[in-house]
Formats: sequence, C-alpha cells, structure tokens
Amino acid sequence: MNTGSVAITGARNTRGRLAVVVVGVCIAVAIVAPDPDPYRRSLLHFHDFLHVPGFALIVGALLVGFDTAYDTARRRRLWRLLGVSAVATVIGVGIELFQSLVGGSADPWDVARDGGGIVIAGLWAASRWREVRVAARRLLRSAALALAVAFLLPTLGALLDEAHARHQFPVLADFSTRAELTRFGWSIQSRAVLEPADRADSGPRVLHLFLSPGTYPGLTFEFFPRDWRGWSHFVLVCTNPGGAPFPLTIRINDLKHNQEYTDRYNGTFMLAPGVSEIRVPLADVEAAPRTRKLDLGNVALVVAFSYNLREPRELLIRQIRLER
Repeated sequence: MNTGSVAITGARNTRGRLAVVVVGVCIAVAIVAPDPDPYRRSLLHFHDFLHVPGFALIVGALLVGFDTAYDTARRRRLWRLLGVSAVATVIGVGIELFQSLVGGSADPWDVARDGGGIVIAGLWAASRWREVRVAARRLLRSAALALAVAFLLPTLGALLDEAHARHQFPVLADFSTRAELTRFGWSIQSRAVLEPADRADSGPRVLHLFLSPGTYPGLTFEFFPRDWRGWSHFVLVCTNPGGAPFPLTIRINDLKHNQEYTDRYNGTFMLAPGVSEIRVPLADVEAAPRTRKLDLGNVALVVAFSYNLREPRELLIRQIRLER
C-alpha cells in the first residue's frame, strides 16, 4: 500500500471515529437532557424542535464519517443515503423506547420530528451531488429549508402569543386572537371551540366549552403571566346558556404545589343561567394552602371543572382577568 492510500485510509478512519462520537453525543443529549419548564410553551416547543437539527446532524455525521463512495455511481450513493437514514430512524425509535422503559417522557411525535431532520439532511446531501443541476439543487435546498421552518412554526407561534399575553395583561384571556386557544387544555370529558361573541360587551370571540358527564370535566389554563402580586381578584366572566344552574370549581396552584388538595386554592361557585362573573379574592388564594402561603409571584395553573357532572352542560367563557 503506498503512502497516499495509507493517508486516505487514516483520514477515513478519523472521520469514522468522529462520526461515532458525534452520534454518541447526540444520543446522550437526547436521553439525559432535562425537560424544560413545563409552563413555558416556547421552551417546550423549542425542546421538541431540537429533534430536527439533532437528527439532521446524526445523518450528516454518518454520511461524512463513512464517506467511501462519493465519486461512485449515483445509485450507490442513493442506497448509502437510504441506509444511513434507516440507521438514524432506528436510533430515534430506540431512544423513545429506552425512555419509555426507564420512565422518561417518550413521545411518538418525537419520532416524526426525528424523521423530519433525517429528510432535511437527505435533501441537503442530495443537493450536493455533482450531477444535480443548479435548478434542482436550489429546489432541494429550498425544500429542506421549508421543512425546517415548518417544524419551527409551533415555537414561533408560542413566542408571538407569549408576547401578546404580556401586552394584554392583566387580561389573561379574552380570545381576541385564535392563538389564545393554545393556552388551554381540556379533560377527556370536554371539548371547546372558539365562536363569535353573541354580546356587544364581549370580545370578538368566546370560548364555548362542552362538558360531558364525568368526574372532572373542564379545562386547564396553563400559559399566562405568572406574577399576580399587587392584584386583588381573579375574575372569570362566563355564561351558562342552559336553563338550570350547575356548580363550577376553580382551582389555583403555584409552582411549589405538592399535588395535595390542601396545598392549593379550591372554590366552588353555582352558575345560574345567564351571565356570571366569578370573583376570587387573591388574598383567599394566598391563604388557601394549609401549611404555607401560596406564592402569587409564581402562579402555575388554573383549573375550571364541574365535579361528578351527571348530565351534559355548556359554558361560554368570555374573559379571564385580574383586578386591583
């Protein structure tokens, strides 16, 4: 073997070792990286998005690290690209299975995001093939960029709504934008839609909540400015469109909540037919935990539900706000 061949072999071996290191680091980060703040949508979505560049990096590392046939026939390069993509897919599925086995947060959608990163890397790699014409190269790279932006859209949307929430504070929700719907979650016995407001004193839309019979039908309100110090009341303006009253419980807890009933605020209000304005004194919220004061500077969650509902009910939520 001549000196040139030895040098080429040594360079390939070095690239292969570096590729293994890069892939190993990516796998380790995916497994051991801590989860983000569960009450920051933008961080949650960005954490999910990182699967896309992470698996694009894995594919890129494997292609560069084990590049032994760059100048060979296009068919061989295509099969090599498909093989590397298959390996990366197995890695992604394996990470999620491992996390499920050790009690971590396994998410099938993470596999889809992994696949997005794999496709992006494949499109970019194919755009670098010599025989690909300029127009096709631009098309492939544009497709890769568009796919990356598509996966980033939830993060961008969350950032925009978080900025809107800061601007509208102390109003916590008035449904002036459809993006506000992403601040809420629903129990399995509930569903909700935004509808045009039916009153001139409402915002442009109301949240129409449908409550099915069950133990805890209702909604959770998770994403809002958390510092409620200096305000005196939490106010929920709603309408019971039915002909009979029904009870609605408001639960409020802070970030330190230990999941015990006695460590949060719980108040039940009877909603008569028509418009109601539920007013919760924040002094009562602060004093609600049995062994401490609730931290009004770090409010985490508001839940509105009807306990042990026996028949279907509906609720129109018009506005949620704080008052001095």
